[in-house]
Order: sequence, then structure tokens, then C-alpha cells
Amino acid sequence: MGNKRIKNILYLFYCRKKTFTYNRTIIMTTLIFLILFVIIGSGIFSGVEAALFAIPQSKVLMLAEQKKKGSQALVKIKKNVSQAIIVIVIGNNIVNIVGSIFVGVVATETLGSFWIGFVSAVLTILIIMFGEILPKTIGENYSEAISLRAAPILVFLISVLRPFVWIFEQLTKRFIKKKKIVSEEELQMLSELGHLEGSIEEDEHAIIKKVFTLNDMTSYDIMTPRTAISGLQKDCIIGDIHNDIYELNNSRIPVYDESLDDIIGVCFRKHLLIALAKDQDKRTIESFMQDIVYVSEDMRVDDLLQLFLTRREQIAIVKDEFEGTSGLVTLEDVLEQLVGEIVDEDDEFVDVRAQAQKEAEESDLIVEESEERPELNEKEG
Repeated sequence: MGNKRIKNILYLFYCRKKTFTYNRTIIMTTLIFLILFVIIGSGIFSGVEAALFAIPQSKVLMLAEQKKKGSQALVKIKKNVSQAIIVIVIGNNIVNIVGSIFVGVVATETLGSFWIGFVSAVLTILIIMFGEILPKTIGENYSEAISLRAAPILVFLISVLRPFVWIFEQLTKRFIKKKKIVSEEELQMLSELGHLEGSIEEDEHAIIKKVFTLNDMTSYDIMTPRTAISGLQKDCIIGDIHNDIYELNNSRIPVYDESLDDIIGVCFRKHLLIALAKDQDKRTIESFMQDIVYVSEDMRVDDLLQLFLTRREQIAIVKDEFEGTSGLVTLEDVLEQLVGEIVDEDDEFVDVRAQAQKEAEESDLIVEESEERPELNEKEG
């Protein structure tokens, strides 16, 4: 009878020990699961946030044009990225705060209150490493793939959490100011960095640099001066000036009324040559004349380029403040600011503007000398 009681006691002790071990295993498994949940959840939100900030707007638009899966949702998010960030912050904090609370409760039940400080320290280190630093690094390096996959989910969460998103937007909108997607200085820096890394070649880098100088120059800076313009008087008979027509090198010739200060149109050299070949040498220059565009001396070169493209023109007359002819500017002059001097086989000089300025300086020098010589002669007399 005594032995049977002892056996019963030992059996009960064994069952309690087995139940305790079983319960402890469940609690430890739950604790590990909660820690993984906090780290993985924090890592997902951190990685998505980094990816959204890393992917540029230009890349998003390109993905939308390519009709990549998730690109339309990504376009919506990038238009108002603050809503997505609010959802990410809400989710990240729920995971970190609520998850950490449950981890603390389960750790206390399993290990006792003595170990709660140690568990908290370990959990903090794990979150920093695997929930923040590593996911954000991955998000920046794989921003395209992560953003495309996360965008549809974020759009859904934004619609679900719409009231909370609206409240936080109202609280923060006074602190948000609009900024340019990218400034001119940033583009120049990106071009410089791309050139240094080898992704942008030397000639491409040179053209990009020149593009930013177009709005710093005017039509006066790039025009062919009036002194270098070759024109034809509107009343001239083409048969009388056929030698002059043959010697002309330009395909488009300005037509003037009384003088070059009154340029009224333009004619094509090929039309004059065709007329001479057909023995139509009694026609006047005016019969071949077409309208011409006039621009001011201070018109910016980028606006001038846009004018040429929209009106499909190749040549314009530059007017000074007195409505006189200051010079002539062509589409080729504009393009030369990007690619350098374009020299035709018929060009006598590489840079006509430089040659005209040189001749003008030489003529001024001759005038000054001619004005000084009579004074010297008077002194000698």
C-alpha cells in the first residue's frame, strides 16, 4: 500500500514536470516567433521606405511608359509620397512598439523579470541591425524591384487607413513646402559624377554642360554681325546679278528694301539657280521672297531654339533697339553652342562671327589712324 502511494506521487510529479516542460517549450517558441515577427516586420517597412525615397521620379515615369506591373500604383504614390510614408510609419511603430511589449511579457513569463533587461537589449540590437540598417541598404540598392512590388499594397493600405492618413496630413501640411524634383545644380553634379564614374562619356558630358549655358546667352552673342551679312535688293533682276548669285555660299539669302537695315524677307539660292537655268532671268528677287522671323538682341538662346523648332524656321534677323538690323542668327548658330563649330565645305572661315569682329576691329584701327595722321602732318608743317 505504501509502495503504491509512492508510485502515484512520483507519477504525478512526472506529469507535472512534463507539462511544465511542454508549456515552457511553447512559450519559448512563442517568444522566438515574436522576436522574428518584430525584426522582419520592421525590416519590411524600413526597406520599402528606403526604396521609395531612392527611386527617382524619372525612373518611375519610365517604368510607367514600359507598363511594368505595379508601375501605375507607384506613380500614384510618388505624386503624394507623404501618404505612403504615414502608412509606413504607422505600420513600423505598431510592429516595433506592440511587438516589443508582447516580447517583454512572454520573456518575463519564460525567463523571469531578471532577464527582461537582457532580452530588451538584444532585441534593440537586432532591430537596429536587421530591422533598420540592413533593410534600408537593400531597399536603396534594389529600389525598383521593391517599389514595384510594394506600391499596390501601399495603395490598398492608404485607402484602408484613409482617416488616419488624412488626420496626419492635416497636422503636418503646414510644415511641408514644395520643392523642385531636381535643380539645375543637382543635374550638373549628377552629370559630373556620371562622367567621373565612366557612365557618361566625355562628349556627352561636354554637351550636357553646354545645355545649361543656353539660357545665359542671347541672340546677340551668337549672331552673325550685320557687317558679315550678304543680302539681295528686292528690285534686282536675277539676270543682272547672276554672277553674284553663283558666288553666294549661303542657301538662304536675306532680301532688303533700301538697305540691310530694312530686311523684309528671305529667298532660297536654289530657287534663284533653278530660275536662271529655266531662262527666267527677268524675274525680280522680290518674286522669290518669303517671310522672315525677327528677334530682339536680348532673346535667350534656349527661347530662340524653341522658336526655330515650333515655327520650323532656319533663320532670323536680329533687330537692335532702334529696329535696325543688328545681325542674323540661324538654327545652325544655336546648335553650334552645343556641338561646337559646324563647318561646311564652302565656308571660307571656321567662325564667321569671330572673323567679322576681327575685321571690325581692324576697320576701327584704320579709322583712328586716318584721324591721327592729319594732326601729325600739321605738326610737321
